[in-house]
Amino acid sequence: MRLDEMGSIAALLHELDAEQWDAASLCEGWRVRDVISHMCLGYTTPMPKMVALIAKRSFNIDRASKEESIAFGDAHSPAELSSIFDRIHRDHVRKGISRLIPAKEALVDHFTHHQDIRRPLGLPRELPTDRLLAALEAAPGIGGLLKAKGRAKGLRFVASDLDWSWGDGPEVKGNAEAILLALGGRPSVLDELGGDGLPALRERLAA
Repeated sequence: MRLDEMGSIAALLHELDAEQWDAASLCEGWRVRDVISHMCLGYTTPMPKMVALIAKRSFNIDRASKEESIAFGDAHSPAELSSIFDRIHRDHVRKGISRLIPAKEALVDHFTHHQDIRRPLGLPRELPTDRLLAALEAAPGIGGLLKAKGRAKGLRFVASDLDWSWGDGPEVKGNAEAILLALGGRPSVLDELGGDGLPALRERLAA
């Protein structure tokens, strides 16, 4: 499923024009090209080099990721970035940190980043149900950099458009895509959700 989602992203990249590549994504301060650069770096940067880049920023992983992704995006044209992404997908390139990430976590990451690109550009897609369900099942248990586990703790999530629910506690209900993106830390989707658990989720995303 991870590779299927990568293939869907790769196909999308070939459809984007220069203006869309430079448009803002759902990630604050990140352009579309920066999101793709981030993914490319995760698959191609050897672990020793990545550790050195993080150490250079006093081990601030978020800062290192953002700065390196933006720098990589600035240094490569859309055509080059698309070509790199195509090669990663085609040749199953998996160096550095990408080798350490379980397939289900990678699916959540890729599904989220795909929508990070599509939503601001107004490019909806028919979401593949199998991938969406797999991502929803995995997301609430993922801590680490995604931090979804902490956002989900003590809440019950119910999809209004799929036969899926998770957890116990005050309820958060809405479309499955919005639930997944909220668990991934995207506050822009909170208005698509409801329920008595929403205030707690909103507070967690604002923290």
